[in-house]
Amino acid sequence: MLLALAATALYLPLPTAWLRSGTVHVAPDGFDGFPGSSRRLAVRTLQRAVDLAEPGETVLIWPGTYHESVHVRRGGRPGRPLVLRAALPGKAVISGATATPVARRWRWHALGSRRWVTATGWRVDGLRVDGVPAYRATGRRKFEEVCRRPGAWPAFFATDRRLDLCLPSGGLPRAERFAVQRPGPLRTRSGGHQVASLWLEAPWLEVRDLVFDHPVFAAIQLWDTDHVRIQGNVFRGADVAVNDSPALRTATAITISRNLADAWPLGRWSRSGWLSWKEVYHYSNSSLVWLAGADLRVEHNLIGEAGDGIKLVPQGGHNTAAANVIGTVVDDAFEIDGRAVRLTLAQNLVADSFVMLSFSPMPEGPVRVSDNVFLGRPDPLDGGSSVLLKLLVDPVDGVTLDHNLFVGGGLGWNPLTVRLRNVRIVDNTLASVRGARDLAARDRILGTGNRMVTLLPASWPPAVAGPAALVPLLGPVRPLAIPRPGPTWLRPGLDPAFDRLQPLLRSGWIAPPSPQP
Repeated sequence: MLLALAATALYLPLPTAWLRSGTVHVAPDGFDGFPGSSRRLAVRTLQRAVDLAEPGETVLIWPGTYHESVHVRRGGRPGRPLVLRAALPGKAVISGATATPVARRWRWHALGSRRWVTATGWRVDGLRVDGVPAYRATGRRKFEEVCRRPGAWPAFFATDRRLDLCLPSGGLPRAERFAVQRPGPLRTRSGGHQVASLWLEAPWLEVRDLVFDHPVFAAIQLWDTDHVRIQGNVFRGADVAVNDSPALRTATAITISRNLADAWPLGRWSRSGWLSWKEVYHYSNSSLVWLAGADLRVEHNLIGEAGDGIKLVPQGGHNTAAANVIGTVVDDAFEIDGRAVRLTLAQNLVADSFVMLSFSPMPEGPVRVSDNVFLGRPDPLDGGSSVLLKLLVDPVDGVTLDHNLFVGGGLGWNPLTVRLRNVRIVDNTLASVRGARDLAARDRILGTGNRMVTLLPASWPPAVAGPAALVPLLGPVRPLAIPRPGPTWLRPGLDPAFDRLQPLLRSGWIAPPSPQP
């Protein structure tokens, strides 16, 4: 009896902060009955660590993989945030995959040279095969059809009790080939995720230097919180890396800085010709951030491949998305759907996006888009892609574009029925194939000082060729004077997404700012 009482007491929230010197240690080989006062006395689960931590303390997360959905319900105070930080940057992984090899219980039956089926007992929503995300088909007929196509990638279709799998490369569906996402509510494309890897439910928090792999829908969910800094993290395969719940009070003072988000292989699926744009679009609108709030700062981030890049709905204060580098986006690089009070988009580099800027609708501004570089692909997939502006849903009120470089298919989409107020395009270099003919309001919104250059289809170099390759078409082109974005600890060879971005990062579009005297 005494031993049982002593063991129970170890799990009670005793006032043990004086034992820890400001740090709660957590490690996969720890024990939740320990106080977390050192690496040797680390707790085992992140949930136990954040439950123990007090304002001003750091939860130090030692290397390993943590298969948890963690709720941070007690935060910090002004000047004393609660910090969640990797002990070794990039070595602590919060995974949305199942902790046990559930695929070992599956019994497969062949349905042909490529297709297999098994009973599962629950609905599989996310699956990796040999480390590659498998395409989640919307129906069995669609699954069968995409599996037959030339150049097919792994794909699946799941119901509550059955899993159909396509293995185009052949081989047996052995359990060790799979990583399976933990069960959760049905995935939707409308936001408001009901499950996440990390829930932030208190103010004054910092999350640093972690890896979120195969997250369960959202990687980080902001839930009735404010004064949050999310910095130096890597997000692999998140439906949304950082998401909020607009039904609660407005999130304020949120900084998202120097992260890397990647949803490979969305862009590869589309470019390979295996899947259409619409099929990829309906699979995922993954993004770095989908956030409504006030005093939002999204700066110095890297986005590899995504459905949408950065989605903001600023409600007040002063809001900035600056010095971000966006690689490949299937839909919108920047999407503003709703209010956008005092938002500045500045010095961002967008290399390959179906649409660079979407304001559909935006009933309240102002938004200033200044000193950005938007580079479309030299071989757009169709005549409507690679555009600067999407103005399809009214109203749109209060947008100014100035001193930007755009190279792409056309300036945008703007039906006659869309109400535009205070939309101005001035002092930009705009090089495009179709020009402004798709903008019904072009005579009203195209202002002075714009340099308009007509391109021939496929006549301009890809973004990775750098600014020097555009000189024959446009004359001297100025790179962006911004620090290298992404986690400062990240180096080539540490992450596949970072490696895929190296040609763009080294192409000359980013020139580090001159040191201040």
